Amino acid sequence: MYFWQGFFLYLAPGGLLLAAALTSFQHEGLARWLFGINWLLPPALGLVAVFFGWRFNRSRLLFGVLVIMVADLLLRRYGGSAQIDQLLARYVFHMALLLLPLNLLLFSFWRERGIVTGQGLRRFVGILVQPLLLLGLYGVRGPLIVRQLEGMTVSLPLVGGVFFPALVVSVLVVVGLSFRFWRYGDLLDHGFLWAMVCSFFALLIGNSSKQTFLFSVAVLILIVAAIEAAHRMAFRDELTGLPARRALNEAMLKLGRTYTVAMVDIDFFKKFNDRYGHDVGDQVLAMVATMLTKVGGGGKPFRYGGEEFTILFPGKNTKEAQPHLEALRQAVAEAGFKVRSAGRAGKSQSNRKQGGDSGKKVSLTISIGLAQGDTARKTISQSVIKAADKALYRAKEGGRNRVSC
Repeated sequence: MYFWQGFFLYLAPGGLLLAAALTSFQHEGLARWLFGINWLLPPALGLVAVFFGWRFNRSRLLFGVLVIMVADLLLRRYGGSAQIDQLLARYVFHMALLLLPLNLLLFSFWRERGIVTGQGLRRFVGILVQPLLLLGLYGVRGPLIVRQLEGMTVSLPLVGGVFFPALVVSVLVVVGLSFRFWRYGDLLDHGFLWAMVCSFFALLIGNSSKQTFLFSVAVLILIVAAIEAAHRMAFRDELTGLPARRALNEAMLKLGRTYTVAMVDIDFFKKFNDRYGHDVGDQVLAMVATMLTKVGGGGKPFRYGGEEFTILFPGKNTKEAQPHLEALRQAVAEAGFKVRSAGRAGKSQSNRKQGGDSGKKVSLTISIGLAQGDTARKTISQSVIKAADKALYRAKEGGRNRVSC
C-alpha cells in the first residue's frame, strides 16, 4: 500500500500529464486539433507562467519556463525542413539536449530571490547569454563538437538512437531531482523533474509539431507544480507537514452527521521548550505530528496551533474513537523523546549548560480531549471543537497524560 502511495506521489501530476500528451498522439483527430493550436500554446502558457511567477513569487518557475521556450524557439528556427544550415541545426539540437536538463537542475538549487532584484536580474541575464555563448562556441569548434557527439550514439527501445553524453546527463539530472524531491518534498523540484523528462521526449521525437506541443506540456507541468506549491503553503503546516488550520476548517464543512473531534496537547511543552531550546521544541512537535499520522480508526490529524493538534474521526462517535486515542497516548508516552545534541539547546548560558542532557531520553506525554458532533452545520462544528477543548483542559487538570470526554 505504502509503495503505491509513494509511486503515485512521484507520478502525479507531471507524469500523468506527460502520459496524457503522449497518448493523444495515438488519436489522429485529437492530435490534429492540438497541433492546430500550437501557435497559441507557447505565448498563452508563457503569460500564465508570468502571472503565477509574479503573484506567488516563484522566480524559478519563470526561469524554467524561459529556458524551455528559448529551446523550443531555437529548435523551430534552425530545425525542420527549412533550416539554412544543417550543421548548425544539429549543433543547436545537441546543445539543447545537454543544457536544458542542466539548467532545470540548477534552478532546483536556487532559492527564491525575486526577478526585479539584483540577483534575479543577474540570473535572467545569465540565461539569455547562454545562446550567445553557444553561438560563439559554434564559430570556433562547431563542426568538431557535432562530430564527436554524433560519434557516441547508443540505441534504446522506443526512442531509438540516443547520444550517450545527453543520456548520461539526463539520467543524472533525473536522479538528482528525484533525490531532492524525496529529501525536501519541494513540489517545484517535482515539476522540474517531469518538465525535464517531457522536454527529453520533445527533443527526441523529431516532429516539429509534436516537439512544440510537448515543450508546451513541459511548461504546463511547471505551472501546475507552482499552483500545487502555493496550495501546500496555504493548507499545510511547514514544520510538521500536517494539514493546517485552514484545511481543518474546510474538512469540518464536509463532515457528516456523526463525527468526533479530538484536541491533542503536548504536556509541559513550554517548560520543555525553555529548558532545551526552540530547535528541540520543533523536533518534538515534528515527532508528535508523525505519530499522530499513525492514529487508527480513520483519524485525520491537523496542526491547530502552537503545541495543539486536532484529530477528526468522520463517522465515529466518542466510544468508537476513544480506544484509538488511548493507543496513541500510550505510544507517545512509551516512545519518549531523545535530545539529539547539545548544540540544539537554547542560546542562553543556562540552556547551554543544560545541553548536557544531550542523548538522554526524556519523558514526553500528551493530553487529549474529545467531543462528539451530531450535525453538519458549521456553527455546531465550531462548538464541538470548543467542547473538545474543554475536555482537554479537564484531562490536564486531572493529571495530564490521559484522554477525557
